[in-house]
Amino acid sequence: MIGIIQTIAERKIQQAIEEGALPDLSHWKDKPLPQDDNLARVAPDLRMAYRVLKNAGYIPEELVLHKEILHTRDLLAHAADEQEKLRHLRRISLLRTKMEACLGRNIHLSDESPYFTRVVEQRSKSAR
Repeated sequence: MIGIIQTIAERKIQQAIEEGALPDLSHWKDKPLPQDDNLARVAPDLRMAYRVLKNAGYIPEELVLHKEILHTRDLLAHAADEQEKLRHLRRISLLRTKMEACLGRNIHLSDESPYFTRVVEQRSKSAR
């Protein structure tokens, strides 16, 4: 059954090439596909899966977080109020932490970290 479908598909493709409906792609024969700059930091064994997901319209969470970080940095650069700047800095810190978690990196929290202090306070409140 698959052989029949493959034969029909090949005939349709050959017919379209002969009619000029498809561009001549013979210069790509035996050459690798062009590199996708967006996938340069993705592990080689995951690139094909990411490309398929990207073509299907799915955007990986770490890319969404990266875009949100860039947007928040832009807001920070144009913020006039100190409270607003502080809010944007906290948002950037949270987004970076989320992105590191998505990428499977260890999250290092020091005792001086404001996030560490808030987590300890929240845990203390919930323990009461």
